[in-house]
Amino acid sequence: MKLKVLVVEDEKLIRDEICLTTPWDRFSCEVVGAASNGLEGEDLFHRLQPDIVVTDIRMPGLSGIEMLKNINPPAALILTGHSDFEYARSAIKLGVKDYILKPVDDKEFYDALGRISEKLITSRRDIQSFREYIGQPEGDKQDYYTRQAVEFIEANYPRQISLVDAADYCGISESYLSRLFKERTGSSFQVYLRHYRLKKALELMQDRNRRINEIARETGFRDMSYFGSEFRKYAGMSPSEYQKGYRPEEP
Repeated sequence: MKLKVLVVEDEKLIRDEICLTTPWDRFSCEVVGAASNGLEGEDLFHRLQPDIVVTDIRMPGLSGIEMLKNINPPAALILTGHSDFEYARSAIKLGVKDYILKPVDDKEFYDALGRISEKLITSRRDIQSFREYIGQPEGDKQDYYTRQAVEFIEANYPRQISLVDAADYCGISESYLSRLFKERTGSSFQVYLRHYRLKKALELMQDRNRRINEIARETGFRDMSYFGSEFRKYAGMSPSEYQKGYRPEEP
């Protein structure tokens, strides 16, 4: 599995250095595009659907921060000068996983890239390994509680539910259900819930007449930006692209 990287930097020397000298294979990455400004970067993002965006902040036409607000990438790494340091720190909510001060230090850049790629790859593996828990017809009591929790998710996923709600439903403690659920399903309660919601969203999107924001709400997502980001990780494309007829391979 290789992660796709888009580099957006208006200084050609820095852009070429990042693209041509970074040992991308070491981080299971490959550069799929490079842009010289935010507008070009936004266009390339929608066409190439990269996993990681490496971007400068100050660029002509559209800043890196403004671009990130528009595209909402799965992960981003910001290159910033000292004067923009606090500005870069405030961008964490835009999908920014790390920020590097210019002039770029190779070791610092590689360390940040390694952290980002490892998290994304781990997340993809978790998603691909997701399978609905069935349990055994004559299972033990632990299996019974796990099936109860899964049934609770299946019946209530459109609502804002939590591990505490499921534990109350099962009649056991939150800590016990948390440990038991992870052991039996291979996922935490919240991860299982999120994946189940995304699976239901995929099913609803078979109807092209349905509005994406309605589908997001019906499957328990209240934040469209978060829904779009998680959907892209799950399906490998944006919700609108999926609904238009593109189909990924089954995870």
